[in-house]
Amino acid sequence: MDEFKLPIDVNKFRSTNQMWNDLMLNDPWSVGYVTSLIVIEEFTTKQDWESFYYKSGELRNSQIQRLSNEQQKLVNDEQLVLKNKLRVKQLPWDLKNLNLHFGRTENQLRKKGELLYEAVKNNGYALTSEDCFQSVRFRVIGETWNGVIVREINTIATLKRLLPQADFRKVDGEFDHKYAVDYEVFKDNNLVYGLQIKPESYTRSAPYINKARFANQQKNRQYSAEFGVPVYDIIAGSGGNIINQEIVRNL
Repeated sequence: MDEFKLPIDVNKFRSTNQMWNDLMLNDPWSVGYVTSLIVIEEFTTKQDWESFYYKSGELRNSQIQRLSNEQQKLVNDEQLVLKNKLRVKQLPWDLKNLNLHFGRTENQLRKKGELLYEAVKNNGYALTSEDCFQSVRFRVIGETWNGVIVREINTIATLKRLLPQADFRKVDGEFDHKYAVDYEVFKDNNLVYGLQIKPESYTRSAPYINKARFANQQKNRQYSAEFGVPVYDIIAGSGGNIINQEIVRNL
């Protein structure tokens, strides 16, 4: 299955990682639960997925037009979750739903690119606003496709061959965001562990990766405390080849 390729220099892209996270542009409030959106339909090509995401953003816009001016301002505030996370939590479900369960238009991703550009334009990598838009597009659309459709599906196919007695159940985006769990695994209809599937880059030592790993570990601890089972990280290539084989031997 065809992957999205990074459209800009990799060092430029990596130089925006920390700010992408710090500005919380990666939050579901900003881009929706993309891991839920991408499994709503079965997409034949990566272009179909990108088109679906943008069309979902257009549908969101049409629904927002029915709101009061004050409500429109709230849901269109790109960084409300950064400025006042509690305010977001306190919003009625129907307003939060417009941001959490819909995509965004291409123009709205460009706006996020502009926010990113203003924060990183002097970081020494000669980034342009177009570079920043492509970084946003790749993270939201490309990495979601590469991770969920390509890497996850191929990895689960590998695990099913290795562990035929296990039942792998994909969780929804909200659950994933809360617990950092991609799949729950059952044996004889009993939950035995959660799985998080990550690329090899997840094992690198870089400030933004260390921060993400720590956040995910906290979420995994919450999951284990609530459900009484461990969470395992599976490090895999896009073809489903499992790199940390020692984990699989213990499953």
